Amino acid sequence: MSYEAVMQRRRERLLADWTPKGKRGVEIGPLSRPVVRRHEAEVYYVDHCTTEELVRKYEGHEQVAEMEKIDFVWRDQTLVEMLGAKAPLDFIVAAHVIEHVPDLRGWLGEMHDALQIGGRLLLIVPDKRFTFDIFRRLSPFEEVIQAHSERRRRPGLRVVMDHFANVTRADTWKLWDNYSWADHAPYFHDDSFLPHAMEKWQDGEYVDVHAWVFTPWHFMHLMDRMTSEMGLKFDLCYFLTTQDHDLEFYVQLERSDQVCTDFAVEEARARSVSPWPIGSPRAVADGLVNCGALPRVGKRNFAIAALAKLKSSLLSRIEL
Repeated sequence: MSYEAVMQRRRERLLADWTPKGKRGVEIGPLSRPVVRRHEAEVYYVDHCTTEELVRKYEGHEQVAEMEKIDFVWRDQTLVEMLGAKAPLDFIVAAHVIEHVPDLRGWLGEMHDALQIGGRLLLIVPDKRFTFDIFRRLSPFEEVIQAHSERRRRPGLRVVMDHFANVTRADTWKLWDNYSWADHAPYFHDDSFLPHAMEKWQDGEYVDVHAWVFTPWHFMHLMDRMTSEMGLKFDLCYFLTTQDHDLEFYVQLERSDQVCTDFAVEEARARSVSPWPIGSPRAVADGLVNCGALPRVGKRNFAIAALAKLKSSLLSRIEL
């Protein structure tokens, strides 16, 4: 299947029977392959970089000449503040964005505030089971609470350390062909990366990692907790779980005044409909089939050990 065909299939999976025609919205991080094109809707492209900065960042990539012009550069202001009179919106598209945001509840709240009642947030989200996050822990609700209470503008230290300790050179196709391949997935970084990552974080640098790690059902679990305990007001209007030999799932959320969706039911449904390849790995990791009852061991513990070995003077300055 050609790259263009893959992108068209991705678009169809996300949009389903929804159409942007006649609507106003934004797409975050479109690069050269936006889901919604300018001729289809009144759509504005948003990124944390200018068009010129993106061209320099992706210099050498095939699609750099097709990079879309960025209309709004989103940095310190809220989305509503940045958009001004363009808000409220009918839709927001974010493909492989939500996993990067430092404050999950805060970001979803900004999306909510920028949409009109009935407006849709369309998300494409990586499924950790088939990405380099395969051996990372699923994001706990406690991390959601802490990130929001701190109003994080960059990923927390625990998240950064978990990334460098546990990301792998995952092969999505091989995992789908036989999931036991996960037992042999090589780690991307050796242990020497951990102290360097910690130093960069401690120096105040923005370390870009997947701040949130999901499976389809765990995403619904966090939505259940955020809507029931943190005042988030979104309903689920569409969900498509990760498909065969794919690495992402598709979600449409609708801004509402009163939440009607039972996300606990949707969590159970997402678990029941999400396919698993043949083969069950023996490696222990959150969210992997048949691994829930096993003790959590492995390289992840090195991140904890690295923290413990720091001098007390350094530890006293770390905001965990």
